[in-house]
Amino acid sequence: MLVVKEKLKLRKHYKMQLKIVAMYKYSKIVNTTIKGLVVFMKKWIIVALIIIIFILSVISGFIVKSYINFSENKQEGNQAVLAEDNNKDTVDTSSLDITVSPNAKVILTETYQKCGHTIITKQDAPREIVNLNKEKVKEYYLDWNIDEFNSNEIKLSRKNNGICNEHYIIRESDGFISISCKNDIGEYIFKGLTDISVQYLSEEDLNKLEQGIEVVGRDNLNKFLEDFE
Repeated sequence: MLVVKEKLKLRKHYKMQLKIVAMYKYSKIVNTTIKGLVVFMKKWIIVALIIIIFILSVISGFIVKSYINFSENKQEGNQAVLAEDNNKDTVDTSSLDITVSPNAKVILTETYQKCGHTIITKQDAPREIVNLNKEKVKEYYLDWNIDEFNSNEIKLSRKNNGICNEHYIIRESDGFISISCKNDIGEYIFKGLTDISVQYLSEEDLNKLEQGIEVVGRDNLNKFLEDFE
């Protein structure tokens, strides 16, 4: 009976030891697995951090480059505007500094659309514009373009939709040669009588005067009248 009990004890003790060994092996396997997982996770965390740092670096570089380009473009734009303002100030200042001298000449060039003639008139500068600068002269000649401006000479031009005032017709009136001028609607406006008598003119010239002789240009008019004197 004692022997049987001893055997039972030994068997229980042996089974206990087997359980302990099995639990030890299991815990060892679990620990190994956990360590492997930890190492695996650490590697992936490091890889993820490297990727995140790389992406942030790229984004930061792009932002910095964009800011630098924006700053450079803004600076160039400001410099261009400043240069333009300086040039404008220089031009405006130079124009303001120049004034019309008392001996200045004004050259007026007027092109007439209906007849296609260009009339150029040269005259002394009016007293009203003496000592005025370009801007003030522009206000005085409102309908004209200033082509050239300096102290001694001013060149102005403009286009006229009408007909020039140098379209003349020569006729006989009260025994003398009369002059009429054509207006925009084709009518001849009487300008006056000359002191040239038609008494000694040929019949041919008298017939021409009766029909009316058209002359264009002041110089041509003067030459024509000289031939009858």
